[in-house]
Amino acid sequence: MQETTAPRRKKGWMNLKVTEVIEETWDTKTFFLVDEEDGGCPFDYIAGQYLTFRFDDIAERPVARSYTMSSSPCQTRCVGVTIKRVEKGLVSNWLCDNAKVGSVLKARGPIGKFVYDASLCRPHLVMLGAGSGVTPFISMLREYAPKLGQPGSPQKMTLLVAYRSKADLICWKELQALRTVPGVRIVCTLTREDARAEGFLHGRPDEKMMSEVFAGIYDEASFLTCGPEVMMQSMIEFVKTQGVPAEHAMMESFGN
Repeated sequence: MQETTAPRRKKGWMNLKVTEVIEETWDTKTFFLVDEEDGGCPFDYIAGQYLTFRFDDIAERPVARSYTMSSSPCQTRCVGVTIKRVEKGLVSNWLCDNAKVGSVLKARGPIGKFVYDASLCRPHLVMLGAGSGVTPFISMLREYAPKLGQPGSPQKMTLLVAYRSKADLICWKELQALRTVPGVRIVCTLTREDARAEGFLHGRPDEKMMSEVFAGIYDEASFLTCGPEVMMQSMIEFVKTQGVPAEHAMMESFGN
């Protein structure tokens, strides 16, 4: 009988130190973090889970926000969160303006059930994201694309992701590289720039676009979506009209 090892966890609030900051786009940064005391990633997690961060000094009262990890469990030396500046986003904007190498952030987790579970999900994982809502799917692609078809992993992965323009392409080099993996399909649409001549779709992910991208896979796929509320609800409602059971259509929200 094979022994199973309990996941590593740290109780309470952890001190995570920023070791690297990458500017993904003009308004989005990825922060790589390690445990301040021990170095490395101090916990085990599942691709798609999030951390909750606490900030005691940036407002009159302590505030907490949750951010999905864009890193994946296969990246064992650190954990990463990709954060996009948003209008009136208290914590997101503070982090983009102030967090730097050496900064220490308080966080707890990992938390969340917005994950691929081979015992519950269908073999084709279909993901719809927009803007920074792509982050859990970056994590899932990093984790599962190298081992499609293996136990515990999906057999196929499809990502439909929406950005405003080519200037807003988060993690684009990695997404382009992942496109070359057999069994992975990545489709990108731009909502405010027409670059169809360069292989992008144009417009928001509406019913027409989803019907074209998702054609023929409703019976074999579990659908996950993360991004603006209207887009998420639209996808959930659309795939249900195509016969996808509620348990195979999930959405995730996160804070600013």
